Amino acid sequence: MNKILLIDDNMEIQAANRDYLTSKGYQVEMAMDGATAIALLKTKKYDCVVLDVMLPDLDGFTVCSVVRKNNEKTPIIFLSCLDENDYRVKGLMIGGDDYMTKPYSLKELAARIYSLVRRNKIYAGMDSGVESPNPGVMVQRENSVIAIRGFNLFMSRTEYEILSLFVARPRELITKSELLALVAGEEATLFTCIKRIRSKLAADESLGEIKNKYGEGYIYMPAKESGIGR
Repeated sequence: MNKILLIDDNMEIQAANRDYLTSKGYQVEMAMDGATAIALLKTKKYDCVVLDVMLPDLDGFTVCSVVRKNNEKTPIIFLSCLDENDYRVKGLMIGGDDYMTKPYSLKELAARIYSLVRRNKIYAGMDSGVESPNPGVMVQRENSVIAIRGFNLFMSRTEYEILSLFVARPRELITKSELLALVAGEEATLFTCIKRIRSKLAADESLGEIKNKYGEGYIYMPAKESGIGR
């Protein structure tokens, strides 16, 4: 049975989420503040964390940052009444896997949890490393690490999926629709992940770059072909 941690200081929301997710077969635990949540996450393992941004002590972004220092794998879904794009981007940039705004559908929440948990378990069952068709690239599925010319890039699950697709098909156009399929159709999530991946690639000139093809998609260009490192 998959275990979910719900973090929210609104008891009515907590009860509604708990009852619905329990009816779908999940084992649910709850925390009403950030400090309690961090303590639970240090001692227990969860298959997904549903995290409110507005908490009475630490905000959800701080909780996520603390958790990600020790746990790169557990999926985190932000729930928030803050629907401005800047908040969504911030949540994804610090390590969240998804961001939903209130009010939301319990059915959609359950579907997103299912998708993230399923994806996480699929990757956990894969081999720890496989060679990419792109020479000099090693994709380490177990730890969400992509090594390009010996340079390790540690990724969130979603970043890992996107960059894996790019490095497996260098110099080939990856359409926007293909990429959106990896982020549940969320354009803001896709743009944020691309931004984060580009930032990581920029750490070394040998890593290549991701180029836009306006209106169509993106292309990963290895370093020599991107004009870098010649």
